Amino acid sequence: IKKHGNVFLPILIEDGKRIKYPPFHCPLEHTGHIHIEQDVDGIVRSVYHTLIVDNITIPSITSALYEFITGKSFKRERINTDQTTKIKDKILQLDRMRINYVGGHGSFDSVSFIDVIDGIYPPSFFKNRIALIGLSATGTFDFMLTPFLKDRLGMTGVEVHANILNTLILDNAIIDIQVWLRWLIAIVIGMGCFIIFMMIDEKRAAYIGLLFIVSIMAISYFLFTRLNLWSAPAIYPIIIFIIFITSYICKFDDAVKLLQETYLALESKLRWKLSEREGFHSRKGILSIFTKKGIYMQAKILTEIGRQLSFEKELSDRALMSDIQGVLIFDNKGNNIIVNDFALDIFKAIHVETTSMDGFLYKIVDHLMEKTDYETIKRTIFEENRVTYTLAINGKKKRFYKIDFSSFDVNDVSYILLLITDITRVKELELLKSHIISVVSHELKSPMTSIQGFSEILSKNLSGKMQNFAAIINRESERLVRFLNTFLDITRIEEGRQPLRIESINLINLVQEVAHALKPLGDASKIYIHTELPQSIENIMADKDLIKQCIFNLGENAIKYSPPERDVIIRLGDEKDNIKIDVIDHGYGIKEEDLGRIFDKFFRSTSEYTKNIKGSGLGLTFVKEAIELQGGKLTFTSKYGEGSTFSIIFPK
Repeated sequence: IKKHGNVFLPILIEDGKRIKYPPFHCPLEHTGHIHIEQDVDGIVRSVYHTLIVDNITIPSITSALYEFITGKSFKRERINTDQTTKIKDKILQLDRMRINYVGGHGSFDSVSFIDVIDGIYPPSFFKNRIALIGLSATGTFDFMLTPFLKDRLGMTGVEVHANILNTLILDNAIIDIQVWLRWLIAIVIGMGCFIIFMMIDEKRAAYIGLLFIVSIMAISYFLFTRLNLWSAPAIYPIIIFIIFITSYICKFDDAVKLLQETYLALESKLRWKLSEREGFHSRKGILSIFTKKGIYMQAKILTEIGRQLSFEKELSDRALMSDIQGVLIFDNKGNNIIVNDFALDIFKAIHVETTSMDGFLYKIVDHLMEKTDYETIKRTIFEENRVTYTLAINGKKKRFYKIDFSSFDVNDVSYILLLITDITRVKELELLKSHIISVVSHELKSPMTSIQGFSEILSKNLSGKMQNFAAIINRESERLVRFLNTFLDITRIEEGRQPLRIESINLINLVQEVAHALKPLGDASKIYIHTELPQSIENIMADKDLIKQCIFNLGENAIKYSPPERDVIIRLGDEKDNIKIDVIDHGYGIKEEDLGRIFDKFFRSTSEYTKNIKGSGLGLTFVKEAIELQGGKLTFTSKYGEGSTFSIIFPK
C-alpha cells in the first residue's frame, strides 16, 4: 500500500458514532465509508455517498474511488453549519443514489485471494483493472439482499460496492421521479379515468381500466429499463381501481335514484294499488341500503309494476292489433310507429302510404267525402286536437270508413292517433233514409205545387176573410215548396247527382244582379243593401245559377237575421290566389256555443233574438255543399250581438 498508493481503505462508524480509521497511515482522500442502506423489506436498493458525523464529512468509498479513477469531482449536496448543529447527536446522510445493478451474484469477475498469493494470477492480470477485495465465503454474514433474488439468496457486500462503482462510472443511476410529479400524474390519471368511466358502461370501464393498468406497467418497465427512471407503479393501479369503484358507486347511486323515480312515476299510472308500497318509505340513492329492506323492496315494487304494465301492454296490443278497428300512430316527427293489418289493408287498396304523416294526409284528401285540402286537414288536426272525416272507397262494393284524428302527449312528446271504423252499414242506412225522404219530398212537390197554384187563384177571386185564408195557404205552400226544393238540392249534391254547368263567370255582374234581387226583401225589412265592387276582376269557372243562388241565400239570411235600419254589404275582393265574396251583416250574430253546428242540417240557433224567425235550417247546409261541390270554400266569422261575415272563396 505504501509502495503503490492506489489503494482505498474503509472507514467504519461503530456504535456510539465512533469513527474507526484504518490501523496504519493512509491519506484521508484514499478512504471512505462502506455503509449500505437497506429498505424496509431488507433489500439494498440505494446508498448515501456522503455521511456527516460530528461535523466530519465522510464520502462513500465508491464515490472517492470514482473521483480518483475519472479525475472528476463528485457533486455533493451542500449543507450549512446550522443543519449540522441541529443533528448533533445523529448521522446526517446525503447524496442518496439508487443502485443500477448489472445482475445478480456472480455478475462481476471474481478470483480467489489465495490464488493470487500463490501466484496463479500474475501482476499483469490486474493491469488497468479495479480490484475490490472483500469476504465472499459462505457463513461470513456479509451477504445482502438485492433486487436480484433467488431463493432469498443475496450477494456479498463487495459485489454490492462493485455495482455502486459501476453505476457511478457509467452514470446510469436509477432516478426517482419526484413525489409531487408522481402525485400529479396520479391525479391526472384518476381524473381522466373518472371522466371516461362515467361516460361508458361498467363492462367497458372494467376492460379499459385493465388496459390502463397494463399500459402503466409497460410504460413503467420501459422508463426503468431504457431511461433509468423509477416510479413505484403500484400507486397507479390502486388509483385506477379506486376510481373504478368510485364511478361504479356513483352510477349505482344514480341507478337507484332512477329506480325510485321510475316506480314513483309509474305508480300513478297503475290501475290498481300496490300492496307492498303501503307504509314503505325509502331514502334516496345509495342511502336506501340503510333503509329497512332497502333496494330489495324497491326492486320488488318495480317488479310488481312491471308485471302490471306487461298485462296492460298485452291488453293494449290485443286492442290495437285487432281486425275490428284500424289503428295508426305517428310520432312528433311525422313517422309512423304503429299500423295494424286492418288499416294497412284499407290504405294499400287505395295506394295511400302510411310511413309518414305528410305523405298519408297528402294522399288521403282525395278519398275523403268532406271537401278539404292538405293544409286545412293538417291545421285542423293540430289546432282542434280531435277531428273526424269520412272515407269513401269505390270497389265491387262501395265502403265507407270513419277516420278519427286525435293528438295526445306522453312524457312531453306529441303523437297523432288515427282510429278507422267501418261505417259502411250505417252509411248505407243513411243513404237509404235520404233516398226515401228524397222520394217522399219529390212526391210532395206535385200536390204542393197544385195547392200553391189553386190558392193563388183563390186569393185573387175571393174577398174578405176567405181571401186572407187563401193568401195564407199560398204563402205557406210556397215556403214548403222552397223547403222541399232546397232539401232535394242538398240530397242531389250529397249523392253526386247534382248537374253542374261550369262556365266563365263575371262576378261583378253576378253580385249586382243578386243585390238587385235582394233589394225588395231589404226594403221590406228596412235593411240597406250595399255592394263594394272593384272596377275589374278575373273571371272564375263555376256554375252561374248555383253561385247566384248561394250568394242570394247568404244575403237573404243576412237580411232575415238583422234588426231594421241596418245595412248588409256584399263585397267582392281579389286576393293573391283567390277570388273572395264577403256577405257582411250587422245583425244578431251567432252564439259561441252554436258556431260549430251552423252547417248541420235542420239546426236552428238558440239565440233569444232569432227564436221567432222562421227557417228550415237547410240554407247554410245547401250553400256549403254547393260551394264545395264546385271546388270552393265557405268560411265565416261572427260575434254575438254585432254581426256575421260569410265568405265564399274560389281559387283563380
